[in-house]
Order: sequence, then C-alpha cells, then structure tokens
Amino acid sequence: MNTNSSFFVYALPKSNSLGHSVKDKDIAHGLKKVVDAFEKNFEGYQSGNIQLEIFYKKDDKHELVLAQQTISKMNIFLGLPVHTWENSGDEYLKSAIRWESSSKSIFDVLDYLAVHKKELLPLFHFTVLQFYHYGTKITENAQITYIVDSAKLFIDLYMILPYSLHEERMYQLIASLYKELPFKLNPKNFRRLGPKNNRRALWKLDDETQQLLESYLEINEDLSS
Repeated sequence: MNTNSSFFVYALPKSNSLGHSVKDKDIAHGLKKVVDAFEKNFEGYQSGNIQLEIFYKKDDKHELVLAQQTISKMNIFLGLPVHTWENSGDEYLKSAIRWESSSKSIFDVLDYLAVHKKELLPLFHFTVLQFYHYGTKITENAQITYIVDSAKLFIDLYMILPYSLHEERMYQLIASLYKELPFKLNPKNFRRLGPKNNRRALWKLDDETQQLLESYLEINEDLSS
C-alpha cells in the first residue's frame, strides 16, 4: 500500500454488532449475491473454518429431542464439536454446542440445513459464521464476516478499497458495489485512510469528498430505480 496515498475505508460503527442485514427470505440466495459481488470486484475468498453453533433448552422435551438429532447429524457432517456448554439449571439460559470445519463452506452448511430441516432444530436455533477476505496486511484488504443469526443473514465488514481516493475508478467501483450488493452501503460509514498532520490514520471525509461520493451513489440509485 502506498503510504503517501489516501484510500476509502468502509467500516461499521461499534454499535452495529452484527452488520448489515440482507433482506432476502432465501438466505442462500442473498448470500450468493454478496459473495459474487466481492469475488467479482476483489477476488475475495473463504478464510479459516466455518463455525456453527446451536442453542436449545434442555427442559423442553420436544426441543431436546430435536437438539439430540441435530447434534448427531452435525457430528457426522462437521465432526465432533469443539465446544460444549451445558446449562446448569438457569431457566433463562440455553445449552450451546459449537462445531468448526475447514473442509465445508457456508453454502455447504446452508444446503445441508435446508435438506434436513425436518429432522433438525429450526434455523433460529443456529448461528453460522464464515470469514472471507482479500488482500494482505500490507496491501489494501478487507475482512468480511457472513453471519446467519436468528434465521437472518448479516454482513459485517471492514474494507480498504483498492484504489487511490483520487482515481475515477475508485468511485465507479463503489457505485458498482452499491448496485450489486443486496444491502445498501451507508455513505456515512466511509472514512479516509491516509496522511494528515504528519501522521497516517483514519479521518472523517471532508465535505467535498463526501458530496462527491454521495453523488455517485445517488446516480446509481436513480439508474436502478
């Protein structure tokens, strides 16, 4: 990364713990749109293990039977769990079990849950996490987390966009993402990464740059409406 140049960074505020919500009832369909957009524009790829966790009440007989069936099937599909927490009796807490796998993708997991849904706990008992990224620590990069929680898809991301702030193709890329992603990038979440006052850091966009960025998004919004 050229330390003398400035880049756009897109990062969600700390108050947003899960990320952007994808408004698509078909989670796999919404997820494919997101993955396709990041693979097309950044060559993003899966990183690390898929993580799957279930939560259930032991004092609910029907739920416990489904949980036991779910555990048995996940042990076959993903291997033995890496963490188990048993509720000691607090009625407000649920037991939890987590699996990880380096050989499965989030699409594999969603396909499996869809095929076997009649034999498993309902989807809102599951949390699924998968990390994607592009770039390296010394180049422009992004860390993207796909989260299935409460039967909904969320996208959490920290993204350094790969062109200088002053390049036309930078704004074209942002406009493309704005059009292709099944959630809306918020212009207020963009920051500038670059030098100022003899140091390099993240800075709030100046008014001119903010207006230029928003003009590209407004044009793209008009074309897609």
